[in-house]
Amino acid sequence: MRKIVVPVVLAFSVSGYAQETKASDTAKTTNIQEVVVTSLGIKRQARSLTYSSQQIGGDDLTEVKTPNLLNSINGKVSNVQINKTNGGVGGSVRVVMRGDKSTRNSQPLYVIDGIPIINNTGVTGTGGPNVDYFNSMPDTGDVLSTINPEDIESINFLKGASAAALYGAQGSNGAILITTKKGSAGRSNLSYSSSLTFDRVYDLPELQHSYLQTTPYDPANGNTGSYDSWGAKGSSKDYTKDFFQTGVTWINSVSFQAGNEKSTSFFSLGNTTNKGIIPTSNLDQYNINYRTTSKFLNDKLVLDANVMASLQTSKNRLSPGSYFSPITNLYWLPRGIDFDHFAQNYYYFDQTRYLDAQNWWAIKPNGEFADNETQNPYWILNKNPVITKNKNIYGSAALSYTINNWLTAKVRGNYNYFNSDSQRNVAAFSQPTVLGSKDSNGKIYKNTLEKTTIYGDALLIGNPKINDDISLDFTLGASISDLKYNITTIENNKLFVANLFALNNLDWGNEQGQGVFGNGRSYIITHPQRQDQSVFASASLGYKSKVYLDLTFRNDWSSTLAGTGNNGIDYESIGANGILSEIFDLPQAISFWKVRASYATVGNALDPTSTIPQPEFNAGVITGSYSSAPADDVRFRDLFPKPEFNKTFEAGTELRMFKNRLSFDFTFYKSVVSNQFLKGVDAATNFGMQSGKVDINAGKIENIGFESSLSYKVFNNGKFSWITTLNASSNKNTIKELLPLKYYSDPEKLFVLTGGGFNMLKVGGSFGDLYGTAFKRDTQGRIVVDANGVPIKDSNEKQYLGNPNPKFMLGLNNNFNIGNFNVSFLVDGRFGGQVLGFTQSVNDGLGVSQTSADSRDAGGVSIPNAVYENGTPYTGLTDAEHYYKVVGGRGGINEAYIYKATAVRLRQASIAYTFKTNSKVFRDATLSIIGTNLFFFYKDAPFDPEQVSGVNPGGVGVDMFGMPITRSLGFSLKANF
Repeated sequence: MRKIVVPVVLAFSVSGYAQETKASDTAKTTNIQEVVVTSLGIKRQARSLTYSSQQIGGDDLTEVKTPNLLNSINGKVSNVQINKTNGGVGGSVRVVMRGDKSTRNSQPLYVIDGIPIINNTGVTGTGGPNVDYFNSMPDTGDVLSTINPEDIESINFLKGASAAALYGAQGSNGAILITTKKGSAGRSNLSYSSSLTFDRVYDLPELQHSYLQTTPYDPANGNTGSYDSWGAKGSSKDYTKDFFQTGVTWINSVSFQAGNEKSTSFFSLGNTTNKGIIPTSNLDQYNINYRTTSKFLNDKLVLDANVMASLQTSKNRLSPGSYFSPITNLYWLPRGIDFDHFAQNYYYFDQTRYLDAQNWWAIKPNGEFADNETQNPYWILNKNPVITKNKNIYGSAALSYTINNWLTAKVRGNYNYFNSDSQRNVAAFSQPTVLGSKDSNGKIYKNTLEKTTIYGDALLIGNPKINDDISLDFTLGASISDLKYNITTIENNKLFVANLFALNNLDWGNEQGQGVFGNGRSYIITHPQRQDQSVFASASLGYKSKVYLDLTFRNDWSSTLAGTGNNGIDYESIGANGILSEIFDLPQAISFWKVRASYATVGNALDPTSTIPQPEFNAGVITGSYSSAPADDVRFRDLFPKPEFNKTFEAGTELRMFKNRLSFDFTFYKSVVSNQFLKGVDAATNFGMQSGKVDINAGKIENIGFESSLSYKVFNNGKFSWITTLNASSNKNTIKELLPLKYYSDPEKLFVLTGGGFNMLKVGGSFGDLYGTAFKRDTQGRIVVDANGVPIKDSNEKQYLGNPNPKFMLGLNNNFNIGNFNVSFLVDGRFGGQVLGFTQSVNDGLGVSQTSADSRDAGGVSIPNAVYENGTPYTGLTDAEHYYKVVGGRGGINEAYIYKATAVRLRQASIAYTFKTNSKVFRDATLSIIGTNLFFFYKDAPFDPEQVSGVNPGGVGVDMFGMPITRSLGFSLKANF
């Protein structure tokens, strides 16, 4: 079961004397009086904050557009690690700030205009595909992938628990605050923007075409030949490059805003159309947004309402793994086979069943497949298509009444409906492995997720005047949130009528009319629900605008803790800062200098049904399994379900120099999250049972690190300006505790993270550590080979291989203005870490990689520092086929395919020219040449190391036949009327 992200929230009050300015597009604001968006969308002077906050403007998101706005943030904000999924355009994004903190979900809370939303990721939602050879569905996207970037005014990143503590149980991982655009009083404005980009594959796996199929394909005699290519020397055509097409993404948006002193409105329409790099893959998305603000009763009563809606349809997003991947069947095509023939004739009409039948080299004359995995790529795309339809509706309203000059009452609420419907239709004559049987009439895979969120709060915000020296802002409030999910997964290969992919064409009963599951049939419906009720208070004290003290308190009552006797969770935070530049007489070169420190305790509630297990039904049959297995024996009360608990300390400084030309921000932090909720742990024998799984609270994860940003206006005059911004951060993650030694005597015991069987936790290790098979080595660390010189696999198949998370992240952004010309580019680097590549491993094992051909040309593989089992040094060359069939392939030696995760790339670049007129109708237009992911300055892995299969806690750093690396080049136009 996936995680529910709960929108519980607390208000933060601020005084309203600072004038709002346009959100800065640099990493940090440069005006000491500038206001930034904090909790609940309330603006606050940047100088008064007692925690780290980093804000970027909407223009920074749309300068070089990407369909998912979060992909535009990479490298622009320090200590925010973003991993895109390999499904292609419109896919989900995995976001982690200040390191992974939870075994269930480390992604932050998202907030739109002060009110939380559910981004549909985590334990309940679309965690997406796992790292596995078999994935029936691709990544389906998330809520944020359906938002129009042109509707965004600014985004503020609250990376620490101190900054996000006001959001209660979901603030443990930080919060991302999104402020949308609204109309401006006194003017009307019509804006149009369009971007057209072309995507090309430029970094494919290196494949060989000089050695042929081991056993040649001989259709005349009914011989399919072998699946691998360890045959004779020869020549074969490279079909892979010709298979990929030029992708095209066209994003259009038109907006209108108008208003007066009493009412303002903002309206926008958007459309995104994409033709993917894989034939038949495409995406269409439509957005509509309307926001209005009105004042009544002599401006004492203010109504702010917003409606956002989107429709998104995608076809044939790439599924990680091999069974439904068209590209693996191209990579592995035995050399010498004419793929052009099968591409043009991927099916024929079967006279026996009167159905289209698959035409492919691996199908024998009797219709049987010679292999249990391969299919014609064009059959997969046309006869095994997958279509995902996402619908998102978000509506919010806030009513504010000014009681007097220092006290305001607010009532707010939102409603969010998200529906994701994915269906894969597998036609008859497909690979029996995916059909379930050779003679099946077809098969349906269908996943639907329906989510409804209702949230409301009432706030009392005050800033009474104490005296001229002391200021006080306070907030009192209460909130309630309710989430309901309807999650359905269907799998059925019993169609009454062949290739009629309708739910009323599915056979669910046996001869006795009873429900049946298994053997290709499954029908599971779950209805997780969660409600949280909260009360909260906060206070901010200031002294002469030089020293500030923040205090917060919150108590949540969560339905996910029902039955534990401890439904309530309370949190506290304290923070303080001092403006040294106003307290002391500093050198004139220092324009502003602030120091700050804060401490917070924040909880993280459990998933629905964690404490009260519900029986699981499949096709109407009670399976005997339950949704959870909490420890409930009073003898093990210390393992009873309880919320995770995050204790975070941070301290930092902010420095501006040379009349604000130089801006520097630095933060040190330490967070310790205890009571990790570990699901599916092997039951200890002293639990009273010898086997089985149990869910327990145990474990402690620590993150220590720093983040910094440096911005400098190198030149700043009327004709030429150059601003450079550098973001740098480092995080060290340590598993301090895991399974309690009181019950588990083995300190080396591993815990496998959800999403992939290669990311595991162990005491003393780090979150996401990769474990797998390794070379057998002697006591001196030398590789041990057998009598044929082939390396031997170590008998321990769970050995530490590395950690995929970067040790250091850096982003360098430069922006030049020369008259009406603007040039900008962003260099993004991640340093350290290791990643595991299965694409290269299987390519080697099948003899289709260039590495395998080079080894054959060289007479064999040289293995440095190797010995026979008796200790005698081995210096010969090992036969390439023997070597790669053991070291490579699916069950090979993972250690051989560990690569450095370090990657430095030109993330994005643009050249723009702005045309300005004095016309009453036409104001200005900006025409740009834009590019993203243009090239790598350095990359060791034969794939993009930041790409992931899904947004699960596990799966990071493992390439399981993902999307090839692409670069995008194109044009954009922005016009204002």
